[in-house]
Amino acid sequence: MKERSVLGALLLGVVLCACKSAKQPELGEPLADLTQAQRAQFDEGKKVFQRVFEPKDGLGPLFNSTSCAECHEQPVVGGVGDEIEIHATRFLAPNSCDPLFQEGGPVIQQDATPLLRAKGIEKEQIPPSATSQARRSTPPLFGFGLVDAIPESAILSHERRHGAYRDGIAGHANRTIDGRVGRFGRKAAVATLSDFNAGAFPQEMGVTTPSSPVEETINGTPVPPDTDPAPDPEITAEDIDKVTAFTRFLAPPPRQVFTNHTNRSLARRGQKLFARLECAVCHIPKMKTGPTGIKALDRKTVALYSDLLVHDMGAALADICLGQAHPSDFRTELLMGLRFREKFLHDGSAKTVQEAIERHGGEAQNARDRFKALGDKDKKALLKFLETI
Repeated sequence: MKERSVLGALLLGVVLCACKSAKQPELGEPLADLTQAQRAQFDEGKKVFQRVFEPKDGLGPLFNSTSCAECHEQPVVGGVGDEIEIHATRFLAPNSCDPLFQEGGPVIQQDATPLLRAKGIEKEQIPPSATSQARRSTPPLFGFGLVDAIPESAILSHERRHGAYRDGIAGHANRTIDGRVGRFGRKAAVATLSDFNAGAFPQEMGVTTPSSPVEETINGTPVPPDTDPAPDPEITAEDIDKVTAFTRFLAPPPRQVFTNHTNRSLARRGQKLFARLECAVCHIPKMKTGPTGIKALDRKTVALYSDLLVHDMGAALADICLGQAHPSDFRTELLMGLRFREKFLHDGSAKTVQEAIERHGGEAQNARDRFKALGDKDKKALLKFLETI
């Protein structure tokens, strides 16, 4: 009961904060409290984020998109998109995961430039040795700078708490090869926002970078030299840093504050149910950033609704492994900005929030079953609360 009361207080604090705080930045706007220089960095980074690459600039020869904004465009720049990626890896039980780097994985490029198509190659294939493949929808990037500023120790503290928790919850951090705690990506395989952005250029656009100066292979075979006219690297470290500044300073989504008394009362009832059903054990309402030296990011409360750990979500949702995350392991989805989305779950296959909840399994099955046991009025209240996030 103590656990529940603490979570309830956290939820109430988040909602009250949303009502009493100063005007929130609109969706797609920068964080408040940026300096003039930081605002200029945000604006410059947005331009690079929206830059459309062509083959002569370094696009491809294999790629998934022609710009960052092509995927992250809805409802504003930095948001989601209609694109669905294909990923593939090889899981070797009990604990080994091969990302298939030597065979073109884990991100499978689904498009090719005209020069490569002239060679009869239109896309990359799923590696034959892959044990599974995954579909991935585009995540929104709002508030990612704040998520990046959360100390590793804060994430690991929830790992320890889950270790002593009953109800089948056993979340754990995913770690990179060099031991850093992951937080970005549906399997939390990426540790920092800088790494997240730098990796997107070669993997998504086929644009080589100073840290990845060699073109992605075609299922392990080097691309024909006459299909890649641009010299490597095809983007500068400075431009990548600009993109990181844009995503770092992109404000979290504004909360919905109902003015209608009926909706407001229903949402408050729903927030209590969110805690009572123990959804908030994993979808932790808020975490705090550490010292950053940047006022807009320094020791700020982030209403992310995630513990940033990976959890076993059951066989029905399982797909690929990645790092220390098994096929059925997924990072707790950040719910901030949920009300702006139209597709749910890691692959966008759930069309409603209720469907996404009802497809939870594994460690979340008890919370799911408690939700399914609610009466219609209580379900409506919980879903109305989620509309405030």
